[in-house]
Order: sequence, then C-alpha cells, then structure tokens
Amino acid sequence: MDLKEAFKQAILGEIEGRELYAMAAEKVSDTKAKEVFSNLSKEEDLHLEYLQKISEAYFSGQPVEVPMPGKLETFADAESPIFTREFKEFVKDRHFEIATLSIGIKLELEAAAAYREMAKSTEDGKLKRLFKELAEWEDGHYQALRRQISFLQEFYETKNSLFRF
Repeated sequence: MDLKEAFKQAILGEIEGRELYAMAAEKVSDTKAKEVFSNLSKEEDLHLEYLQKISEAYFSGQPVEVPMPGKLETFADAESPIFTREFKEFVKDRHFEIATLSIGIKLELEAAAAYREMAKSTEDGKLKRLFKELAEWEDGHYQALRRQISFLQEFYETKNSLFRF
C-alpha cells in the first residue's frame, strides 16, 4: 500500500473509531464507561486532526510539522478498565456495550497495523516516529478493550445462556 492510500485508510479508521466511541459514550449508562468512551472518542479525533494536517502538508510538498501525541488514556482499574464492577451484575442485557467493545477491538487492531505499515512506507524520520507512536497508542486501546472483554465475557455468556455452544 502506498503512503497516500495508507493515509486515506488511517483517516477513515480514526473517523470510525471516533464515531463508535462517541455513540457509546452517549448511549451507556455506566458512569465509568461513559467517561472512558468519551475520552477514547476525543483521542481518535486528535489522531484524525494530526493525520489530516500531516497528510495535507506532506502531499502538497510543504514542511511537515509532526505534533507529539498527548498522554494516552489510561485504564487504571486493572480488573475492569472500562466499566464499574456493578456493571457485571447487569451484563445480560448490555448487548450494545459488548458489541461496542468487540467492534472497538477490531478497529484498534486495524489502526495499529495500518500505522505500522505507514511507518514502514516512509523514509521521513518524523513521520516514521509519529506512526510508530500512533501504533503504540492504538495497541494500548486494543489491550484495554481486550482486558475488558475478558473481564465480562464469562458473565455475559452465562447470563445469556451462550455457554451451551
């Protein structure tokens, strides 16, 4: 994939992630989840802004100023990085939340892979560094979402009688 197509795919991915997390933040009732999804949406929007500015400068032949990404959203509660512990009790009917996590995992994994590919596709040291940092950032989101699914999966499957399969 050439760098132009890589930028295009990365920008689309950031838009999808931003919208998914913004919708989740509006829809969920769990206060911790609302805050985390809102922050994830803001981070995806920040990535989008970076990519738009950088690609515009890069492809118009202007000097590329690479902003340094801010602090990564942290998920301090290792047992449940996104939802409150009380959420587990009501997980049976939380299909939207579980689906959001599943879709988010796929988006984050794709984004990280795209950024690693972009880092390989450029000789520009600044861009290479930025793309590697963005890949690490998306990997962090991926890991947090995976931990959350692991935390809830058994409860969700049991409450919805999915263990039979």
